[in-house]
Amino acid sequence: MSTQAAPTLDCACGHRIPIEGRRIGDGVTCDACGAYRVVLRSRVRGEVPPAAARAGGLTAAEREEVAEALRRIKLRRVGHAARHLELYPSWAVFVAGLQFYLSAVLAGQNLIALGQEARGRRLQVFGVASYVVLGLLLLGAAFFAPQVPFPALAAVASLIPLAFATYFTWVQHAPASAAREAGARKASVVLPLLFGLILAIAQAFALWFLRIRLEGPFLGA
Repeated sequence: MSTQAAPTLDCACGHRIPIEGRRIGDGVTCDACGAYRVVLRSRVRGEVPPAAARAGGLTAAEREEVAEALRRIKLRRVGHAARHLELYPSWAVFVAGLQFYLSAVLAGQNLIALGQEARGRRLQVFGVASYVVLGLLLLGAAFFAPQVPFPALAAVASLIPLAFATYFTWVQHAPASAAREAGARKASVVLPLLFGLILAIAQAFALWFLRIRLEGPFLGA
């Protein structure tokens, strides 16, 4: 006579929580890590009765656990649907922040490839427009506020792109990572980064030339 093993719930820490006598939707606490877990069919090993009707809604901890499970399911579906795609790695998106409009372009391309075309286009337009606005502000400060020290302008020109690059990398990281875990390939970053490097060198020469021009008619007056 065969005996059926007691059902267990797989915790995120790797521990198997005994859930004998529990139903789907019940809450348990992990003995190993102390986290509160909701009994979900996808995490159960063995047979567990279906959820029973009960008065009242879910507790705050149960709602948080269910929301986290739904988020993982959504990311998993995105990943499986994007197994044939080529996506730029997140490190390349961040490094492209040296020219932060390029970071927006790469992040937007990842979102477009994942089916979020409108969001990806908006991100690209926002990045390019922000780059133009920043350039105009720095140029205006150089012409109309020559008393501002050049190191201060250089610091602003460096820190703002870093902040934007961090944001653009964060926006695309979760869905792109899910797709890569499901088999999406890494797109080549040689051409985008080479293009960005050439533009960065050109921009550095432009700033150097502008500084020389301003030191004569403005700063030397």
